[in-house]
Amino acid sequence: MPPTPSKSASQITIKESKFPNYPSATNPGGDLYKNLSDKIEEYILKLGYSNSQTLGIVVQVLTQGKVRVDFRDHTERLQLFEEGALFSRTEAVDIFDKHIVNMKKPPSAGASASNMTQRIVIQSPRSHKAGG
Repeated sequence: MPPTPSKSASQITIKESKFPNYPSATNPGGDLYKNLSDKIEEYILKLGYSNSQTLGIVVQVLTQGKVRVDFRDHTERLQLFEEGALFSRTEAVDIFDKHIVNMKKPPSAGASASNMTQRIVIQSPRSHKAGG
């Protein structure tokens, strides 16, 4: 059994910097600080749910402290907020895997019951008879 990582993806803060790839584009400006879990979910939507590229990006940022990701229209630079808090490759993969498993879990019974539609009734409008 692999060792349990000391942190989850939602407890790890990263700094995201975006740079446009075209000189005519304006720089959106500023760095964003977000949870690694949010970035994983964003990349899964962009790159595909079972894409190994997302795993590679996460492992790189957790083991090296930073990574550069090139897209067609912009480049992103991700960096650990706590630069000294690097993880081993095994820990990084485990953090990623645990986050993916938690994403796939259905919501708890209490949460789903409050969001569930209990009953829907659709009625067609009554027709009005002339002179009736």
